[in-house]
Amino acid sequence: MIKKFLFLIIVLNLMPATYALEKTKEEKVAKFVLENMHKEYTSCYAFYKIAEESFKISKADKSIVDGLIKSADTTLKYAHDLGEVLNFKSKDMFENNKIEIKKLNKIAKKDFNLLSKKYGFICKNLVENQKQRIDYWENKGNKKIK
Repeated sequence: MIKKFLFLIIVLNLMPATYALEKTKEEKVAKFVLENMHKEYTSCYAFYKIAEESFKISKADKSIVDGLIKSADTTLKYAHDLGEVLNFKSKDMFENNKIEIKKLNKIAKKDFNLLSKKYGFICKNLVENQKQRIDYWENKGNKKIK
């Protein structure tokens, strides 16, 4: 009887600690989602800026270029907003944008179609259906973070 009583006391005392661990996991998953969404917005900003320049050079229809400009502006805004939530400095975000543009520009110079295939669909979904990308990263985070 005493053993059962002690066991019950120990279990009751551990329950708040278990809840705290679960809350910590949720916080870690949330941070994982925000960080990955921020990275995607940064990459998509770079992709849209490169695509915009490429389409301008090829004298594409103005509506296509305008759409790319709008998408670039949207992804930059979201990247900046998430960066602020994550306590990133504006200077660091600006540098990350420059680095990402250089990285994707190298790919574009070698094979623009490869760049389009790799980023086009993801970036389109990111702009048009954020929930899908959030769910994607949340599922990935829940699998990765224990």
